[in-house]
Amino acid sequence: MDSQAKYAVLARAGAEIYLRLPKPGYVEWIWDHAAGNVVITEAGGQMTDVDGNEIDFSLGAKLSPNVRGILGSNGGRVHEAVVKAYRELTKEEE
Repeated sequence: MDSQAKYAVLARAGAEIYLRLPKPGYVEWIWDHAAGNVVITEAGGQMTDVDGNEIDFSLGAKLSPNVRGILGSNGGRVHEAVVKAYRELTKEEE
C-alpha cells in the first residue's frame, strides 16, 4: 500500500498511527508526504517528524535531512506518546 493510501486509512480512523522510519541517511521526497499531511490535518489528526517537530514542506523536492522519520496520527495523546517513546528508545541507542 502506498503512503497516500496509508494516510487516507489514518484520516478515516482505520488506524491510530502511521510511522515511517527510513534507513539512516535517506531523505524523504516531499510528494510522498505533503498531500497526506493535508488529509490527516483536515481530518483532525497530526503529522510531525519522529522528534515531534513540524515538517517543513517548503524546502524543494526533498524534506530536510534532519527528518529521521515521519509520524502521522489521529492526534492528541497517542501522537505525544509515540514521540516520547521514540525519544526514549533513541536516547538509549546513543
